[in-house]
Amino acid sequence: MSCSVFTTTARHSIYSALASLCLLTSMPTVAQNLITLHANGHSAAAVSLQYAEPVRLAQVVSDSLKLRTVTATPYWLGSSLTTTTEPATKSALIKQLTQLSQQHSDDVTISHSFANTAQWLQQQIKTQRLAVAIDIDKVRLNQTDNPLLTGNYQLQLANRPTSVTVIGAIKKPQQLNWQPRMAAKDYLAQVTPINIAANSYVTVIQPDGVIQQHSIAYWNNNHADIAPGAIIYLGYQSLFHDYSGLNHDISSMLTNRTL
Repeated sequence: MSCSVFTTTARHSIYSALASLCLLTSMPTVAQNLITLHANGHSAAAVSLQYAEPVRLAQVVSDSLKLRTVTATPYWLGSSLTTTTEPATKSALIKQLTQLSQQHSDDVTISHSFANTAQWLQQQIKTQRLAVAIDIDKVRLNQTDNPLLTGNYQLQLANRPTSVTVIGAIKKPQQLNWQPRMAAKDYLAQVTPINIAANSYVTVIQPDGVIQQHSIAYWNNNHADIAPGAIIYLGYQSLFHDYSGLNHDISSMLTNRTL
């Protein structure tokens, strides 16, 4: 006659442990990759896309299109993939602009220009944009445009804007109505540059984050198009201060703006 070596209490403990193990193994895998999606533009309500495994960008964009309720096709040129955190250099740049504003307290116009640029960056730059094209055709056809995503991101499917933004060595940042074939110098004619504004070139940050130099000099008539949603940055220039590093840092920071 055989006998059991387990007491009733022991059996109950084992059964409970097995039941717990079965429950754990039957639970769905916790998503390790989270995409915060603005399917109808950056200002619209966000939804979350969760993936248990690393996912290709093409799959995320395809899934996102299914959640878009705006009838118009996304403005691919202005759509973007970003991190969920601010650029690492943002706070230092804001501090530098604030200090410049204080140092030029004897000239209210210049002081306010630096302060207003800092305020705009503080309010508008919330995440770091990644250098990938958000276009359903590109990500499907080109493997190099279809990276494997691991971790947390934000995806914005932009709506086509009707304005451009002018910022930098002017009194305060302004939004102007976009006009086809209008050059940078024509947009600048609608704002008031301060007396330490560059007068030969501006930096244009196109909606896809591409940085370009556009001439505004009267002797240079080379035309360059500016897309809806672009930023025109008028740099600071002075015989007494070297603002080249500042202009570079601001231009680079502006590539993180999302529509």
